[in-house]
Amino acid sequence: MPIQKIKQLMVETEVDPTVITAEVNARDHFEIARLLHQLPVEGKIVVFNSLDSDLKRQELLYETDLDSRLEIQNSLDREYLARFLGNMPEDEATDLIQELDQDTQEEILDQMEAKDAVIIKDLITYEEETAGGLMVPNFNIASENQTARDLLMRLKHENNSDAPPFFYVTGPGNELLGYFKLRDLLNASTDAKASHIMRKDTPKVHVADSCDKVANLMDNEHLSTVPVVDDNNIIRGVITFDDVIRIMQDLASEDIFTMVGTAKVDPFAKNTKSKIMTRAPWLFTTFMGGLVSAYILNQFQSTLNDFAAIIFFIPFVIGIAGNVGLQGSTVIVRGLATGDIQDDNILTVVKSELLVGVSNGFIFGILCGSVVALVSESLLQSSPLLGAVVGAGIIFAVSIAALIGSTAPILFLRANIDPAISAGPFVTITNDIAGIAIYLLTASFIYSFI
Repeated sequence: MPIQKIKQLMVETEVDPTVITAEVNARDHFEIARLLHQLPVEGKIVVFNSLDSDLKRQELLYETDLDSRLEIQNSLDREYLARFLGNMPEDEATDLIQELDQDTQEEILDQMEAKDAVIIKDLITYEEETAGGLMVPNFNIASENQTARDLLMRLKHENNSDAPPFFYVTGPGNELLGYFKLRDLLNASTDAKASHIMRKDTPKVHVADSCDKVANLMDNEHLSTVPVVDDNNIIRGVITFDDVIRIMQDLASEDIFTMVGTAKVDPFAKNTKSKIMTRAPWLFTTFMGGLVSAYILNQFQSTLNDFAAIIFFIPFVIGIAGNVGLQGSTVIVRGLATGDIQDDNILTVVKSELLVGVSNGFIFGILCGSVVALVSESLLQSSPLLGAVVGAGIIFAVSIAALIGSTAPILFLRANIDPAISAGPFVTITNDIAGIAIYLLTASFIYSFI
């Protein structure tokens, strides 16, 4: 591991600093960025300063973990940091500046070149997980009356190599009219106007659209770049597929953390307190659910005393019901995230998941009930009626779990709550409570005839 070698050199007091510099620059700085969290603060700063170009420093700072970024940025002279960030792509510089406290942000922006500061101040106003927060302001624009000759001459003299190979055509009020590719421009007559070259049906997103919507549009339309417009249809920037991939990876990680009740925490964060504080509320939910389950068990104490054998199968029933509910909620959450589930097919998907859950409930209810009935007398010294209790309990508990699992994400979405929450602790504890209650109610009902 390169980071271990660098760490070893740092603890050796007599090592020439040039040796560390040579070792750092001999390694892939992207790999170093991924492992930088393993070094102490002083070591991170040494590695950053040892890189032989600002480009490498920019890429390392952008790719490393949040704690390391903040520690390095806070160690830098503000004037240098302003110049350093000003030389980065505006969208990446904005991401880094947004992580700093408000006073530091203002101090850095005040020391930046005016044109860079204006762009970054505009980008900061957009939420991070929206099209506006994802877009880059670097793109090719053409007025509707410009000719192919004019545009080709502009390309020749301008240094805009970072801009995507698309031209966005605007009208008198700077409103977006259409677009064309660089290939279209090269194939057009030199006298052809942009309005004649352009394609009018332009896929686009609004600055306030979510990243999910952007990703789904680019996936469905097979786009590498999509323009971002405001309320007046004025183009504000463009989003490229590599930006979408990065943010969707972050969102997918956030959903996974949410589904297991850990919230969004940097896995390399050293602040144990922050991890405890973000996870404790979910555990408190489970704690409260456990109290409710204990209360339900207490209400059926007489049944449990008379027919103690039913206790053995409580984990069995709630385990199957919990799995079915989690399967349904995961399918729905995934479909909502990918855009496969929309308003026009949501009812069909819910019905399908409900049917699958109920069918599995009947299959395993009959199977488990039959097995329990066959062995109840020999192994448990209980009536074969126990098989009917277990079988019916599984059927009812699994059916309710399927209903909860398939509808909870939809209800959460309608309430503007992240549906991923419903696929984690919420569904788990709700199904546990419902499973215990339904199983014991079924047992009480069946044994009441004895």
